[in-house]
Amino acid sequence: MEKQNMKVLIIEDNKNPIIKVIPNRLDTLRKIVGNNHIEVVKYKDILLVFDEDAYKKLLPVNREIDGLNIRGIFVITGNDKKNLDFKDLTEDQIREYTKEFEIEQEKEVVQEQEGEEME
Repeated sequence: MEKQNMKVLIIEDNKNPIIKVIPNRLDTLRKIVGNNHIEVVKYKDILLVFDEDAYKKLLPVNREIDGLNIRGIFVITGNDKKNLDFKDLTEDQIREYTKEFEIEQEKEVVQEQEGEEME
């Protein structure tokens, strides 16, 4: 029987990734990213799902990934190569991509220090 739900990471602008269990359906992914027209891009061993029209909507850049500016909310799913579908992220993938896409707190500290020096 086909699995109904999948564990994914949802990445919003200026926020750390959050783990969610969502229905494994295109409609759910469309609702999360906010558009019926979604783009799916393979990145390493995962899939990135985002709003295909985010650039036209002038949404701010959320994250830069290998030279690609991802705008708006995006979802990271596992890549079921055998069935050409989305699937759960593994615990290792959740750890790896949570760390890769978390907001770096150090940048804020550096900016504050630079601001203090200028005064």
